[in-house]
Parts: sequence; structure tokens; C-alpha cells
Amino acid sequence: MTLSHILPDPLDFIIVAIFLGIGLTFFILGKKYITQPRLGFVKFGFQQKVRKIKTIIILAINFIVLLIINLIRFTNPDSILRFPGILDGLIIGLLFITAPLFFVAYFLQYPRLYFYAILFGISFFLSELLAIFIPEPLDTIITFGTIGGIVIFLGVVFLIKFIRKYPLPKEEMTE
Repeated sequence: MTLSHILPDPLDFIIVAIFLGIGLTFFILGKKYITQPRLGFVKFGFQQKVRKIKTIIILAINFIVLLIINLIRFTNPDSILRFPGILDGLIIGLLFITAPLFFVAYFLQYPRLYFYAILFGISFFLSELLAIFIPEPLDTIITFGTIGGIVIFLGVVFLIKFIRKYPLPKEEMTE
């Protein structure tokens, strides 16, 4: 489920880091040039700050547990934490992607993230399932490309709705 069939081992992870960087750049620039000029800057109250701290704590605990599980899985090939075939993709997707994003969606009260969590989590299972019929790396490219396309399409739709709902405020003309 990596690009190791196309790229040498360290490069496949560098590509992922590059795409994450591009996504983070779009997020930061979008916030600065699209959201803030339309809605302004928000300072959250005490309850929201507590919710954010709870989210960070839960995600940190989740990360540590998943890191331990991952280390056990990959250092011990006979581990009970390894599952056969497509079941492995399902378990990995649910544990590593869906569960943490569900925590974030719950604590941040962001209902749309539940849908994205399920989409991202099921992608590993779908990739393993597709590998039965389509050779690697096409199974991974098709699965993650399709799910990424759905997410990008929905993002563009919501961006257009947002821009229409909140046009840039007209500045008063001074003479």
C-alpha cells in the first residue's frame, strides 16, 4: 500500500511528506486569504480551549498506542496483531485512521469529519480488496486517487458555497 513498487524505499515516504506539506500550505493560505478576510479572526473561549486540549491528549494517547502496535506488528512477523489479507487493511484503516479522526470530529464538534474518517479508513481495505483483481501499484493509485478525488471535489464544492455565502466585505471609500 505504498509507492515502493515505483519509487525506492525512502522516496515513497518523501512523496507522502511533500503531499502533506502541499495540503498544509493550502490550508494555511486558504485560512489567511479566504476565511479571515470574510469572517475575521476568532479567539476561542475557555470551553473550546478545554475541548482542544482534550483532543490533543486523546490523540497523543492514541498515537502512542498505535506506535506500539505498529512496532510490534513490524518487528514480529508472527505477532497476533497481524491479520490475513484484506482484513489487515480493514483493521489498519479503522485503528490508524478512522478511530483518531472520530475522536477529533467528536471533540471539535465537526460532523463532516465523521464521513471523511470513514472514507479514509475504508481506503486501506478497498486497496487490499482491489489488489485481488488489479496488480500493485495500480490498486493503491486507483483507490487513493478516487477517494482523494472525492475529498477534493467536496472541498471545492464547500469552498464555492462558502465564498458565495460570505463575499468579501466592501471597503468604504474615503475621499
